[in-house]
Amino acid sequence: MKQSLRQFLLTICLLLTCAVPSPATETALPDASGIQIKADTIGYDKNSDSYNASGKVRIDWSGIILFADTVSLRQQENRAVAEGNVLFIKDKNTLKGSQATMDLATQQGEIQDATLFVKSGNFRLTGKKLQKTGDDDYRIENGTFTTCDGEVPSWKFKAAELDVSKNDYAVGKHAVFYIKDVPVLYFPYIIYPVLEERQSGLMIPRTGLSSKKGFYLEIPYYLVISPSQEATLYLDIQSERGVGLGANYQYLLRSGGHGEAQAYLIYDTTKHKMRGNLLQSHQQSFSPTLFFSSKIELTLDREFYQDYGEATGEYNRQYLESSAFITKHWEKYSLTTELRYTENLIAENNKATLQELPIITFSGLKQQLFDTPFYVSMDATFTNYYRQEGLQGQRIALHPMLSFYSAAIPGIESAAWVGYLQRFYNTYDGDLAPGESDSGIPDVGASFSSTLSRVYDLDWGSLQRVRHTIIPEIGYSYLPLKNQENLPFFDFSDRQVAQNMVSYSLTNYLTGKYLSPDSPASYRDLGYLRISQGYEFSGTRRDVLTLVDDQHPFTDIRVEAKVNATERLALLLDSRFNPYRTHFSTTNIAADVSDSEGNAARLGYRFSRDEVRYLEGRFTVSYLEPFVFRYLTRYSFDTKDFLESYYALEFKQQCWGVNFSYRERPGDRRFLISFTLSGIGSLGNFKSF
Repeated sequence: MKQSLRQFLLTICLLLTCAVPSPATETALPDASGIQIKADTIGYDKNSDSYNASGKVRIDWSGIILFADTVSLRQQENRAVAEGNVLFIKDKNTLKGSQATMDLATQQGEIQDATLFVKSGNFRLTGKKLQKTGDDDYRIENGTFTTCDGEVPSWKFKAAELDVSKNDYAVGKHAVFYIKDVPVLYFPYIIYPVLEERQSGLMIPRTGLSSKKGFYLEIPYYLVISPSQEATLYLDIQSERGVGLGANYQYLLRSGGHGEAQAYLIYDTTKHKMRGNLLQSHQQSFSPTLFFSSKIELTLDREFYQDYGEATGEYNRQYLESSAFITKHWEKYSLTTELRYTENLIAENNKATLQELPIITFSGLKQQLFDTPFYVSMDATFTNYYRQEGLQGQRIALHPMLSFYSAAIPGIESAAWVGYLQRFYNTYDGDLAPGESDSGIPDVGASFSSTLSRVYDLDWGSLQRVRHTIIPEIGYSYLPLKNQENLPFFDFSDRQVAQNMVSYSLTNYLTGKYLSPDSPASYRDLGYLRISQGYEFSGTRRDVLTLVDDQHPFTDIRVEAKVNATERLALLLDSRFNPYRTHFSTTNIAADVSDSEGNAARLGYRFSRDEVRYLEGRFTVSYLEPFVFRYLTRYSFDTKDFLESYYALEFKQQCWGVNFSYRERPGDRRFLISFTLSGIGSLGNFKSF
């Protein structure tokens, strides 16, 4: 707002001091500075020493257009005046008034009956008198502000006086908030930031009811710390739990690093203890080959997310994972050092939870041996396992590999590899006797594949052609059976599962070519289908999802599919079929549908061997304008209960909206109401004149 007024008043001065009209009746007067004046008459009055343009006056200068009935430059008074239907236009922004005056010496002036419109944000400001009272100071009398259209806007603020200063705030006296023409709230003072850059200030509060929190009110404050740092602070008032403080801090470093940190702290009056959490993430590239990243999740108590988790699925989290790693790349090698800390929220305490502090991984990428089809690679990992109670120690894993790639047979791509995994241990503080141990195990594999494709001419409307691609593949993997019970057990890498398996897969792709008379040809993936299965000659196998039967050599048949029936409809499937029991071991199916009007739906179902049965649905309906309805549900067939249900009804208008939401979880019910006023509490700036 301040920028708009300052540029407008300065424009009047520049327009009238840089353009010196001549006593003529020309309808156009080009100026060397790029200023053009058009009017019915343009003349000079010697007695008053003034230049005058009258009758459909139009002045074009530097992308700004001024319309008025008359414009005069009164040199004796050192004053410029535009009168009658005064209109300034820049881009799509306009400023109207009945009269505009400017003192050419002080560059102070005023506009009568001012109306300012800024296209960006639909910003509208009116005032009986708009004055420039100093170099960067302005005053508006009987002013109103809104972002709504219409002679009677849906809402507006009205102030008897509004003072604006550069790099400061607009301070209004005796301000009233109106809905339509009905006064609703009175403020003796109202402060609105008008900085050119991002603006600190209060944001619109949220309020609601919860069976755990009681009545709660969140009052956020947006704080601009520097051009590269910002924070949102909020006060969380809960009638049943107390008063909490929260913060969300974001930053961007000159070196290119960026990140954010979130923190929340409350003294819970129900449980009589301090509770809170901390979330942090950071990414930093020191060079094209050196990268650092961190992600931290910490909480003061193990039940925090059950009471204060907001996001879907957050309240029943089982683990918090914190990690930090730094990676250095070379042309053929990479080195990564990582710290991992896990907090088990469902355990009584975290003393027995295994931590990996640190993990050091060195990888040698596949490198060709001279001009042969053979390649060598190497992975080496050192892990230090730590916990307060239970087995601790270190493990070194070395995994060199020799690979072979060939396309000697036309249409057939073949590969083979042989590797050896060697593990070294040093253990203490567990059931095992402290000391050192080691174990090595080889692994062998091979694969053969081919790519076949064909293009079909269809001419189905805009769909002209379809390419069908088939990739058949056969693979083999072998790990010998070896007793590893004498080794410590930190994770499944300590128990390599024996394999002697041949597997097959058949992958299909459908790609469509669409033609349009008004645009170039476009391509879209229409479908994907992959079928795979394995046969185990001997040994065992591990499959947590399907709970495999070791006595049956054939694995489940896995079917993966995605069908994009239209641009707005997609079907997804990931399922495993047991050929012995002749039923599905697992099923994960989902359907997504949407349209260009904002309506959307997703329905998903997950099933695994009668151990997991889970249904999820999401719907957004916006057919009944101006209402938008959203619904989300998650239902567990295991517990025969809803894990979560969420309902939201939003009433959307051109310049405002109100959202009512209700969320139900086991042991918690919450109702929330929030308001939005377009242009209020927005982060950013607008520019007009």
